[in-house]
Amino acid sequence: MLLLLTFFSSKGQKPNHFSKQLSFLTENDFYLLQGKDGYYTNGIMFNYSTIHQSGRTSVIKQVDQFEMGQKMFTAYSRKIYHVDQIDRPITGYLYLQFLRTNFLKKNQFWQWGISAGTIGKASLGEALQNSYHKLIHINTSVWGWVWDYQLNSAFGIDLHANYAKALVAKHNSSIQITPVTHFTLGSMFTNASEGVLFQLGKLNSQDKSAYWYAAVEKKPTDYQPELFFYYYPQLMGQLYNATIQGGLFNKDKGPIVSDAEPFVFLQQVGAMYSYNRYSLRAAVTFQGKESRSQRFNQKYGSLQFNYRFN
Repeated sequence: MLLLLTFFSSKGQKPNHFSKQLSFLTENDFYLLQGKDGYYTNGIMFNYSTIHQSGRTSVIKQVDQFEMGQKMFTAYSRKIYHVDQIDRPITGYLYLQFLRTNFLKKNQFWQWGISAGTIGKASLGEALQNSYHKLIHINTSVWGWVWDYQLNSAFGIDLHANYAKALVAKHNSSIQITPVTHFTLGSMFTNASEGVLFQLGKLNSQDKSAYWYAAVEKKPTDYQPELFFYYYPQLMGQLYNATIQGGLFNKDKGPIVSDAEPFVFLQQVGAMYSYNRYSLRAAVTFQGKESRSQRFNQKYGSLQFNYRFN
């Protein structure tokens, strides 16, 4: 696939400019072909991005994102037989999110946003997983019983903030190193993380990169194809995680809850290609235990497809 994408990028045709983008992201441990189905077992996200006109001269570009997604969290394996084998609280997480990114001079940006979501039965995690398992002929009467022990439904709102500044900002550089700081504060999640994104390959600046959802423009620009590999390690500190501890304001949080690990180390390795209307990204995430009750670490794969238009 990389050879095919490289062939198309070598044609030398300048891409048109597009002001809107639709993205589909799916995450699943099954993609790694390791025969496991547990912990963060599935995620589906739909994202709509558009360029927004900013009145401030300090802002090079402003991009708004509207996202809807659902994530599912289960025990370490689908094939368990007893309640005491549930080592991570069972729940789905269904949410809506808005993000606004301000790309600034000197290859940096700051981002703020808000999300609203629900856990428990209201998140439709049980309904979606059982429907999918029936479709692929998995007996939900045998393996779907864990959802009887899912967290109680709860609704919450979170605020988000991100800041990133590239350390290597030379034009047409094939290497980019970008520290990224993230904060979330709310009733579903309260955490902070610090990471460093390492990129190697054919790169655009932050305000034009598909990685940052910035490959949208109001008018023709010198946007060029991208093809790069990346490594993104980060350390996250958790104060609250409703998918582990239940709803913050619920007195009865559910039959099985746990404490969140105060620190979680994550690493993501991936590749991304972007040209003209399209972007493709594939990655593998290695994540430490996020719940005190978890027996094992976890890893899962990600596949993303972006389509740009006017």
